Amino acid sequence: MTPITEVTRLLSTQKAVRNEILVNPGNRYLEYVPADGQMIRLPNVIREFDPSWEDVPAPAADTVIIEREGRIYAIGQAAKTMHGRSAFDKGKLSMMFDSIFAALEPSYGQSILRVENLKIAVPDTRNQDAIAESKKLQGTFEYTRNGQALITTIARVTLIEEATAAYNYGTKNGLYQWSDAINGVIDFGGGTSSGRLYSPDGLMLREASITLPGTNALAQSIQARLLKETAVSADLSAIMDGIESGSYQIGRNGATFVSHFASARDLWLDDIRSKASAQWSQYLNDLGEVLLVGGSASLAVDLEERSEKRFKIAPSPQDITILGMGL
Repeated sequence: MTPITEVTRLLSTQKAVRNEILVNPGNRYLEYVPADGQMIRLPNVIREFDPSWEDVPAPAADTVIIEREGRIYAIGQAAKTMHGRSAFDKGKLSMMFDSIFAALEPSYGQSILRVENLKIAVPDTRNQDAIAESKKLQGTFEYTRNGQALITTIARVTLIEEATAAYNYGTKNGLYQWSDAINGVIDFGGGTSSGRLYSPDGLMLREASITLPGTNALAQSIQARLLKETAVSADLSAIMDGIESGSYQIGRNGATFVSHFASARDLWLDDIRSKASAQWSQYLNDLGEVLLVGGSASLAVDLEERSEKRFKIAPSPQDITILGMGL
């Protein structure tokens, strides 16, 4: 073997190894960081296909096609358009094993991938379902991703609490004014929101962990108002799309809920504020700041203003979890 060939082989092997892959499989979006370092965000929706009678969509920037163990399924926008299984409806943990394969993409030109540490964000690292699903992901897998046959080995899977990743990012980037105080995070999730407090040395105060209404509760409130007005039950996911886009409309031509949004949002935020205040009452005298993160954190402007920014919306609130996972 010539030295040049040996160098080529070593470089190829090096490119096939990723020290870590960061994945945040949320209720609305699957976020991950590929080899080029540019974060990818796909709708966390899966649609299986039977090619004997239906067409399989082509891969696209917002759609990944996986063939594995005799199944063909799409993850992303095409799956959403074709009314696939949504993590928002079915539960992100139950879909995690399938959805993670979208993130298992080798470097360009490689067909083999070894992942030393697959880091996955979950609401609670002690959740037994999350632990069980993560164990399934350790090992070697053969599959086709966007038409490319791949072999991937995952050496280790590490679960990272979503709020803790955001807290770590906040402390590393000076987002908390008082490092000697108890500081916290409220992560606005699709199904539920979670609240966490941390001691000045960064220890999570487990007894202060709380579950709060997610944007699902806001969408249900709007759905009830629309049902009374139109006698039609609107899809919750479509309502959340309308909130996210700012159109406050169901699809392109459906009912508008702009007249109901502000009152429903304010009641939703009041519920979050009152529950957080009640369950954190013993910590309020020592509380510094609480970062508001997640895809719906931008809706919490009223909460930020009424607390005089002790509860404050983080910069790039939807990205902060996955950014903190790499610290």
